[in-house]
Amino acid sequence: MKQNSGLDPSSPVPLYFQLQEILRKQIGAGEYKPGDLIPSEKELQERFGVSRITVRNAINGLVFEDLLVKKQGHGTMVALPRIVEDFSRLKSFTEKMRDLGTDPGRIETRVLRAERISASERIGAHLKIPVSDTLIYIKRLRLIDDEPVAVFESYIRAELGIGEDEDFTRSIYEIFEKDHKLKIIGAEKSIEASCAQGEEAALLHLQEGDSTLIIRHTTFAEGNLPIEYAEGVYRADRYKYIVRLKR
Repeated sequence: MKQNSGLDPSSPVPLYFQLQEILRKQIGAGEYKPGDLIPSEKELQERFGVSRITVRNAINGLVFEDLLVKKQGHGTMVALPRIVEDFSRLKSFTEKMRDLGTDPGRIETRVLRAERISASERIGAHLKIPVSDTLIYIKRLRLIDDEPVAVFESYIRAELGIGEDEDFTRSIYEIFEKDHKLKIIGAEKSIEASCAQGEEAALLHLQEGDSTLIIRHTTFAEGNLPIEYAEGVYRADRYKYIVRLKR
């Protein structure tokens, strides 16, 4: 005989919502922690004596709220906390993490490449420099609690005096402003949905085809001079962006 499931069929509150609230409380109480798999749909059906559509509606509601995430081939798990970025201000990755209250000791930057290269036509167009001009190219992996969250590729005008031997585990904006006395006035950003593939998938510990966000930005110094073009591939399950609009 099925044990008391905690659901009340006589209640005007839909069963899927009641189940949703039970799962929400279990997550809040730590019965299921971030990254833990919750019981399968079949297990939840049997445990609570409800239909498959009821279970799916409950789970889909919590997925919509970012409490759960579905992983193809694995099941449904409790979502890891998302990093929420407000686009109303220009901040470096380090500054964003600091503002969110992340302990600096939990943040790690691994420099994968730092070298001089020649500008391609595409990168040169973003930085408004001729093709084959010299750039400083940096590829970095950003981690929180030893978990990779984003891969960045940055292209910087070499004429600014920044070399490939800089300490790029630091914030590039800090290097610009503190070490080279450049005044950053703003940036242009674009966001695009994409899928993990190749080296980025491996670096971010994702499966091929998992969702990612690609953030591209051009940073400008005084005189509206483009000094850096960067592309970041972010794990979509770890990031959330907010744009504040006024009318």
